[in-house]
Amino acid sequence: MDPASIGTTARIASSVARPIIARLFVKESQGAGLVDKPVRLARWVGWGEKRTVSGLDMWKIARELVTAAVEANPHEPPVASDEREALADALAATLGALGDLDMDDVQAVRLGHEELAHRLAAARPDATRELSADAAELYTSLLDLSCLHILHFFTQRSTFVANAQVAQTRLLDETLRMLDALVDRIPRPGSADEEFETRYLAHIERKYGKLNIFGLDLSDPGRARWPLDTAYLNLEMASNRGGGSPSASRRRVEEALSGCNRAVLRGLAGSGKTTLMQWLAVSAAQNSFPDELVGLRGRVPFMLPLRALAQETGLPGPEQFLGAVGNILHGLQPEHWADRVLGSGRGMVLIDGVDEVSESERPVVRRWLLDLVGLYPQSFFLVTTRPSAVEVQWLDEVEFAEFNLLPMNRHDVDRFVHRWHDAVLTAVGEPEERQAVLRCREALRVTLKQKHDLYRLATNPLMCALICALHRDRLTHLPERRMELYAAALTMLLVRRDKEREIHVPPGLAPTEEAQIQLLQRIAYWLIRNGRSEAAQTTAVRIIREKLPAMPDLATPDQADDVFRYLLLRSGLLREPSLGMVDFIHRTFQDYLGAKAAVEAEDLGLLAESGRDDQWDDVIRLAIGHARDGERAFLLRKLLELGDQTVEPQLRRRYHLLAAAALEHATTLDPAVRAAVTLRASALIPPETPPDAEQLATAGDIVLDLLPDPEQLTPEQARATVMTIARIGGEVALHQLAAFKRVADRDVRQEVALSWSYFDARSFAEEVLSGLPVDDLVVYLSSHEQAACLDAVERIPHLSLRGHMLTTDLIEALRPLSVHSMVIEPSSAVSFDLPSLMPLGELHGLAVESCDVITNLAALAESHVVELALFRLPDPTDLDFLTRARSVRALTLSSPHGVPLPATPLPHIASLEVEGLLTGEPLPDFAALFPALTSLRLHLTCQSYQAAVDLSPLREVRRGQIDVTLVDAGKVHGLDTLPDDRVTVRHQGRARTPSRSRGGFLRRRRQ
Repeated sequence: MDPASIGTTARIASSVARPIIARLFVKESQGAGLVDKPVRLARWVGWGEKRTVSGLDMWKIARELVTAAVEANPHEPPVASDEREALADALAATLGALGDLDMDDVQAVRLGHEELAHRLAAARPDATRELSADAAELYTSLLDLSCLHILHFFTQRSTFVANAQVAQTRLLDETLRMLDALVDRIPRPGSADEEFETRYLAHIERKYGKLNIFGLDLSDPGRARWPLDTAYLNLEMASNRGGGSPSASRRRVEEALSGCNRAVLRGLAGSGKTTLMQWLAVSAAQNSFPDELVGLRGRVPFMLPLRALAQETGLPGPEQFLGAVGNILHGLQPEHWADRVLGSGRGMVLIDGVDEVSESERPVVRRWLLDLVGLYPQSFFLVTTRPSAVEVQWLDEVEFAEFNLLPMNRHDVDRFVHRWHDAVLTAVGEPEERQAVLRCREALRVTLKQKHDLYRLATNPLMCALICALHRDRLTHLPERRMELYAAALTMLLVRRDKEREIHVPPGLAPTEEAQIQLLQRIAYWLIRNGRSEAAQTTAVRIIREKLPAMPDLATPDQADDVFRYLLLRSGLLREPSLGMVDFIHRTFQDYLGAKAAVEAEDLGLLAESGRDDQWDDVIRLAIGHARDGERAFLLRKLLELGDQTVEPQLRRRYHLLAAAALEHATTLDPAVRAAVTLRASALIPPETPPDAEQLATAGDIVLDLLPDPEQLTPEQARATVMTIARIGGEVALHQLAAFKRVADRDVRQEVALSWSYFDARSFAEEVLSGLPVDDLVVYLSSHEQAACLDAVERIPHLSLRGHMLTTDLIEALRPLSVHSMVIEPSSAVSFDLPSLMPLGELHGLAVESCDVITNLAALAESHVVELALFRLPDPTDLDFLTRARSVRALTLSSPHGVPLPATPLPHIASLEVEGLLTGEPLPDFAALFPALTSLRLHLTCQSYQAAVDLSPLREVRRGQIDVTLVDAGKVHGLDTLPDDRVTVRHQGRARTPSRSRGGFLRRRRQ
C-alpha cells in the first residue's frame, strides 16, 4: 500500500482518539501535584501503582485505535485484517513503556510528541519485528498520534501549570546562581576596571597580534610582521609525567592544555615557546580560544618575560606586573586591579624564560611562583624554560603539569614552508615574481625531503624560517651545516638587506659586515657572561665606546651613540623590547655571536667551566665551530677533563654529552681528541630512561655508530635506545630501528611502532611496520600521509586514530587489516559525524575519547562491537542508540556533567563501568536499566564537597561484584543494605589529576 495512504488513514479525528487515550491515565486528585518531586509518569499511567488498567485493557485500547484508523478509510484498509491484532499487540507493548520512562510530565512535554514516540519505540525495539512494512508504517503513525494526545492530556491537568512553574523556577534559580558567579568575576559595565580592561586587552592584541617572520622580505621589513592568527602553527607537546613513552602522549597544544590550569613547558631555543605565549595572550585578548580551551575564555593575560623582570631589584607583585615589563598603560590601571583580576580566577599569567635568569636566581623565581599560585589558585599559569634549566617536577608542589614542546614533524615542516612562502606572496605583486616564489617553495620542499641533515635543522621553527629566507635569498643554493647557515644569515641581514633597500648611511659612518659583527658579538658576550637576555641601551653604548678605539676607520668613541643607533635600526639583529632596553631578535643569534667573541678572547677555560650551566650549552657547541683546530681540541679536552674529575654522575654525564654534541661543528679535529670524545660518549650508551634518550639524541649521528645491537640490551635499555634512534632520525636511523622490530619485549616493539611520526611515512611503513609483530601493539595513526601507506601493512589488530581521521575512505582502507580494537581520539572541537563501522567485521572493542565533538553516535549501533567505551559524553546525551547495539556486552560511560546512563533498559549489558558527577540526585536504578549485570564499577565524584551519598539503590543489583569509588564524599548511607562480600567502596579525596575509568580492552592495550 502507498505509505502516503497509510499516513492519511492514521490522521484520526481528535474527537475519536482523545477519549481512547485518556483511559490510559488515572484520575487526578486535588493539589499542585508536587507530593512526589518530580511527578514521574508512572504516577499517572493506569497500570502503575493503582492498577486501574490491566494488560487486557491496554490491548483493548490499542485495538480501538487500530480499528479507528481502519474505519477512517474503509474502502482501502491500511493493513490486512489478519495483521490488525499483531499491530494492536505492538502498539499496546509500546504504550506500556510509558510508565518506565524516567522523566516527569514537564520533561515529557518539553520533549515534544515526536521525541516521546521515539523514546517509547526505543524502549520496545522488538515490538514491530513481526509486522509487515505497511503495518509498521501505521504503527509509527498511531504511536505519534497517541503521544500527541498524551502530551495534550498532561497540559490539560490542573497540576501541570503549577508543576511547570516549579520546574521553571528551579531552572531560573540555578541560572541566576550561575550568573551571580559570573558577575562576581567580570568587572561591572562602566566601572573603571571595565574601561581599563577594554583598553588593556586592545593593547595586548595590537602588541602581540603579529609575528616577526624572519627573512620574510628584505626590501620592506615593515611587511615582515604577519597576523598571528594566520602565522601561528599549532605544534605538538608531550606530557612529562606518567612514565610512559613521550611519543604515546603527543598532543597538539590545544588538546594538551585542555582542562589544565598550571603547566611548565620545556623547549629548545627557537622551538616556539614564546610564540605559543604570544598566541595565548592574543587569544585571551580577543576571547577567541577554541572549544578545547573554553576554560580560558574570559581571561586577562599578563605577559611576563623573565629576562625583563631580571633587570629589577626584586620580582614584581601583581600591581607591578605591567610596570616591570614596561607596559605603557602601567600608570593608568585602577588601584588593586591586577589583584582583583587574579583573585577572581580570571588571570592568565604567562612567565617566559626561566632559563634566561641565572642558575643562582632560579630558586628565587620558584619561591615567587609558589607565592603567586598560593595567593591566586584559580588563575591560569604557564611557565616556559629550556629543557635542562630546571629539574623535572620543579613545581610539582603546586601541581604544575609538565610538557615538552616537540620538534615539528614532516607534515608540520611542510606546512611551515608553505605558510612562509604564502607570507612572501602577500608582498609580491608581479606575476613573474609570484611564479618565482612558488617555484622556490616547491624546490625547498623537495630539498628538505632529500637532505636529512637540512630537514633535521628545519624541525625547529626558527631554523626553518632561516632556511626559507636563505633559500630564497641565495636562489635555492643552501648551506647545509648550522654554522654556515648562521654565517649566511648574518651576511643577508648585515649587508645585503641595506644594499637592496639602498639605505642611506650617515656621513662618516660606513660599517662593514666584519665591523658590525665585532660590535654585536661584544654585546652578545656581555649578555651571556652576565646571564642576561637583554641590556640597558646605555650599557650597549658603553660596550661599543670601549671597542671603538681599536676601530678608528669606523668611528670615534664620541660617536658610540650613533653607531649603536645604526646597529639597532639597520642590522636586523637588535631590537628594542621596551623603552631604553635592547636585545637580539632571537637568543640563537646571541649565542652564535657570543661564542665567536669568547673564542676570539681566548676564554676557552671559562667556556669549559660554564658547561655546568645550561645557558651556555649552545654557546659551547657553537664555539667549537668558531674555533681553530688547536683551540677546538683544547676546549673539548677541557670538557672531558672536567667531566672525568667530577664525582657527581649527572654533571659528569652533562660535560661528556656536551662534548659529544659539539662534534657536529668540528669540521676538522685531532683524531686522538675525537677518539677520546667518542670513548666518553660510548660510556653514556645505552640510555636507561626516556630523559637519557632525549639527551643522548642531541649528540646527533655520532651516537648511531655507538649503539649496541638489541640482543645486548635489557628491555628498558632497548626501549630508550629506540627513542634515541627515532629522535635522531634519517635513513641510517631507520635501518637501525628496523633491527628492533623483532625484539620479544612488547614495550620495545610498541616504542618502535610509536616512532612512525619521526620518519618518512612510506619508508617507515615499508621497512618497519610491514614486518613488525603487532598482535599485542597499538598502532597510532595521526596523519593522512600515514593513512595513505596502509597498503604496505598486512594487519593492524589494535589501532588508535588521532585527529579527525575516521572517514568512509579510511574505513575501506582498514577493512582488510583485521582491526580488532580501536580508539578514536578527536584532536579538535570541530564536530564531525562517525561513518558506519559495519565494514570492520572483526572490530571487537571500541573507545571514543571525546564524544562531545561527535554530532551523532548512532552509527555505533550498526557495528559488531562487544566492548564499548564512551568518554566525555556531553550533557544531555541521547544514548538510546545503545538499545540497537545488541552485540555490546561490556559498556564504559564517562561524563563530566552527571551520571551518564541510557533512558531505556539494556538487557544485553553484562559488564558496566560508569564515571560521572553526583549532582545531588539519587543513584539510578541500575538493576532496572541493566538486568543482566554481572560486574558493576562506579567512579563517582560529588559536585558538593563532603556531600552525603546513598548507595541503597545498588541493593537491587542481584548478581556479580560491585566496586564503587567515591571522590569528595561525606557520609555514605545504605551500606548496611548491601552484602559485604559483593560490594567494595573506596573513598578518595580531591585528586590532583582526575581519575579515569577505562574499558577492559583499553586497560589491556593502552599505555
